[in-house]
Amino acid sequence: MAGMEFRLLGPVEVVDDSGRRIELAANRLRVLLAALLLQPNRVVAGQELMDTLWEEDLPARPRSALQTYVSRLRTLLGGTIILTEPAGYVINVAPDEVDLVRFRTLVADSTATTDPAERIRLLTQALDLWRGEPLAGLTAGALIRDAVPMLAEERLHATELLLAARLERGDHAAVTSELRGLTRRHPLRESLWALLMQAQIRAGRPADALATYSEASRRLADELGLDPGPALRRLHQTVLATDARAAAVRTSREVVPHQLPTVGRSFVGRTRELAELDRVLLGPVVLNSVPTPSPRSSIAVISGTAGVGKTALAVRWAERASVEFPDGQLYVNLRGFDPSGDQVSPEDAVRGFLDALQTTPGRIPSGAAAQAALYRTLLADRRLLIVLDNARSAAQVRPLLPGGNTCRVVVTSRNSLPGLLASEGAHPLTLDLMDWDQARSLLEGAVGTERIGAEPEAAEELVSLAARLPLALSLVAAHAAAHPSWSLDAVATDLRRTRQGLDAFAGEDQATDLRAVFSWSYQLVTASSARVFRLSGLHPGPDLPVAAAAALAGTTPDRVRPALAELERAHLIVQPRPERYSSHDLLHVYAVELAGAHEIERESLWRLLDYYLRTADAGDQWLRPHRDPDELPEPCGTPYSESFCGYQEAFDWFELEHPNLVVLVEHAARHGFDAHATHLARTITGFLERRGLWNTWVEVMGTAVHACERSEDLPGQVMAHRYRAHALARQLRVDEALAEAETALRLAERDGSQVAQAWCQRMVAFVLSHQERLKESYEHDLIASDLFKAAGHRTGQALALNSLGWLQASAFGDYDQALDYCRQAQSLYQEVDHKLGEAATWDNLGYAYRGLAALDKSIKCYRRALALYRELNDFYYQAMMLQNLGDLHHELGRPETAGSCWQDSLALLTNLNHPTAETLDGKLAELRLANPGL
Repeated sequence: MAGMEFRLLGPVEVVDDSGRRIELAANRLRVLLAALLLQPNRVVAGQELMDTLWEEDLPARPRSALQTYVSRLRTLLGGTIILTEPAGYVINVAPDEVDLVRFRTLVADSTATTDPAERIRLLTQALDLWRGEPLAGLTAGALIRDAVPMLAEERLHATELLLAARLERGDHAAVTSELRGLTRRHPLRESLWALLMQAQIRAGRPADALATYSEASRRLADELGLDPGPALRRLHQTVLATDARAAAVRTSREVVPHQLPTVGRSFVGRTRELAELDRVLLGPVVLNSVPTPSPRSSIAVISGTAGVGKTALAVRWAERASVEFPDGQLYVNLRGFDPSGDQVSPEDAVRGFLDALQTTPGRIPSGAAAQAALYRTLLADRRLLIVLDNARSAAQVRPLLPGGNTCRVVVTSRNSLPGLLASEGAHPLTLDLMDWDQARSLLEGAVGTERIGAEPEAAEELVSLAARLPLALSLVAAHAAAHPSWSLDAVATDLRRTRQGLDAFAGEDQATDLRAVFSWSYQLVTASSARVFRLSGLHPGPDLPVAAAAALAGTTPDRVRPALAELERAHLIVQPRPERYSSHDLLHVYAVELAGAHEIERESLWRLLDYYLRTADAGDQWLRPHRDPDELPEPCGTPYSESFCGYQEAFDWFELEHPNLVVLVEHAARHGFDAHATHLARTITGFLERRGLWNTWVEVMGTAVHACERSEDLPGQVMAHRYRAHALARQLRVDEALAEAETALRLAERDGSQVAQAWCQRMVAFVLSHQERLKESYEHDLIASDLFKAAGHRTGQALALNSLGWLQASAFGDYDQALDYCRQAQSLYQEVDHKLGEAATWDNLGYAYRGLAALDKSIKCYRRALALYRELNDFYYQAMMLQNLGDLHHELGRPETAGSCWQDSLALLTNLNHPTAETLDGKLAELRLANPGL
């Protein structure tokens, strides 16, 4: 499959050509894939794979078990990517599809060029492929264990090559800093000590180089009992032969300011953002006669939410790029979001820069405009970097911009500063939350590798609780580091205790108090936008669509959009997809706190639930047009809701909104909106069934049961128990399903509704059929049929007749009677245009014709059913029809067609996490054994 990406340089992952990660849930699947990818396009012996997967703990039939795992991997990756050879298996991949192969190719290419700039480019690309420890998280045999240190050595070697190339380019300061960290982690690696000495010598710091040699000598003697090798000794002699004072002489009389602050916490990750700043700001003006593309801009604006690490990124990039700015760096904190409101004026900032450049006081004019002109004059033709940190607005920044094109400016702000982007051509860089690997590395740097390795799950929870926000994670890390005797689980427990608020993220001062830091942005937006932000705290789902925000605010989508846009510019919310907003967990907690503090009325949540319930009900009428009518609870005022133009539009809305809807059922019940919880659960039933989200369906209906019991809603209890039984049966939890169905039937009989009793009789029959108690199932279906007929309920009657037809065939072998019942059902379904029911009758007709050995007719029926289920997006029954078609083609001696049908069915069942997937996987494995050419 062209376009797939296989990743070994970190946790083992596979990404398909659409960018979607393919889930490899089982450890042995990842181990098998890694073992094959370590030797791509080469045969890996079957015995070697079995030893790697199981070592001493081999299953009873190891070769068969290996074939099963290979089959499962083929299902996930595509049938032709893993080939079976007499001696074992080979994975057929292109070189650019495997990150390890790309890494090795880039490193090899770098050693073939004499151009240091090209070497830096190639090696940077190679090292950017690494996402952590290679093959991380695998539990496997010697093949994998032996590969890990070899891959780590390759990474370290590439790092050395990159640092050496950067030294050739004159990047002495940044390389020195990085080498200090590497020598601490690898104190016995002489090549790193040698590089560090070279960096110090070239930076004109011979005394530091001598100290480095002494430290390396001591480490080697203490740990290995050895003297330094020839390379280190030669460097030592070079330093001794050099006049240290001459090396330290400055070549320029001009003042070179170095105003960059230190970054208070360890900087990790942000490789992509650093590379983007390189591309945007560095070009032929600032590079040493190396032909490179022109810079995109002389100004970069780093924006993002509070605490996301904007200043740290700006300072880290400035340190890395310092060699490109020989005339120095200027820095000012403009305090644009200071809680005191005391911003640094442009005039004060200019005067500070003039002082930093050691301008003689007598030369500084008195007026602000004249001082700004002098500032621009001093910067003309000089190569400086100006870092303008924490800016409030474009107006605060413009007077500090240099003239000409030799200087570069980095601005950080919580606002996106669109005016600066439009008028000055600044390049925007929006800083998001850290990814999981970066966040884990930050935590590891504070608490140590051993604590992280001992409690990886607790470490992951700490990262999650801190929402991958660097400031919050730094506070958590500092708390954990300050209590070395605590387990990380104890730290997480302590944090969970205050998770509903931000007390756990209170630092020693306002700069590190998360609540205070968030408030600085909140206080600067308009009153209407602040209200929308507070109200967003009442929405419990993962994202907030514009229509839901309008419902909360009691207005229309058009009127709420300006407030949402302002909140987005202030980075209090983000818009990951058009018309849908979200904020990271801790900002959401802050919004919840504000909502409570402002005593927002219950009506806001009521309006939100009304919007979702009425829109979901409109959508469900397209998905289940023949459902029984539902009387919705009283709305709050005049509710806003959306309408749909057809089945697919409604289904797409559910696909987008179901994570919100599921959470809202529980949220409504928790806040006393029992009727909304019950009816919301009912309106999303059709979608959950079509998508095969049975576990979610079970949980949603469990919530509905409790809500109905609290409100003494007897019809609601009947509905919730019945649907919960249906979902449990789909999961093959049939004993639990029968108990739920019988409870629903008892409640329906107490309620007295004839139609409700008929539905419950049908559900009992459905569950009994899953227990193979077919005669009992038939009796309940007969009762259901009579009740539906007496009530004039044609849809229910068709359902019962169709079930009776299937039972006549499966329980009694009377296929002619089965055909008669199913045709009656199909006629009723077609009269009322019930496509889902019609599909079910084609399914049962296919079963009956199969029993009569009319296999061609059976295939036609199953194909008609499959087409309808595809039209309705019903994934489970698509899988069932494909499985049935595969069985028939297998009976007819068509192994290739059978295999294709089973493969497609297995893919659907695997995505649904259905227990029958394993059985079908075994059938496919047997088919391939019998037909090696498949």
